[in-house]
Amino acid sequence: MNSALAKSEALLNGFDEAILFTDGGYVSEASAANLFLVREDKLITPPVTADILEGITRSTLMTLAEEGGRAVIERPVHRSELYVADEVLLCGTATEVAPVIEIDHRAIGDRTPGAITRSLARRFNEIARGTTDDHRDWLVPVGSLRSDASAPSDPM
Repeated sequence: MNSALAKSEALLNGFDEAILFTDGGYVSEASAANLFLVREDKLITPPVTADILEGITRSTLMTLAEEGGRAVIERPVHRSELYVADEVLLCGTATEVAPVIEIDHRAIGDRTPGAITRSLARRFNEIARGTTDDHRDWLVPVGSLRSDASAPSDPM
């Protein structure tokens, strides 16, 4: 419920998304997405102890970043770090990978999606849509979820 209320308040105030915080005042996540920031070529994300949902997309991006030789750091993130980040991105099942170009009316980078965000989004999309042979083991063809024997019969 808190996430839905935060998202509604964000929209009423002219923002696209809400960023939620822990009781201690550290960044947690967005209303329905995990959050990453980029500083000095490192991908930083709040730890699971920051009241986040341990998302599959979050885990996937962490793996892809590490495979690309990028350090991934899970640690508490202060709100002020978002303002000075080189890049900020959100990710989740519905969100996939979304760049954040402004927070609290402050520009993130040059207000365009950064190179690391674009690279992770491209790799994620290639894998999720099966247009690369990388990580084929992460995909399950939808038609293989049930056998013909378990298919519902035609009522007609």
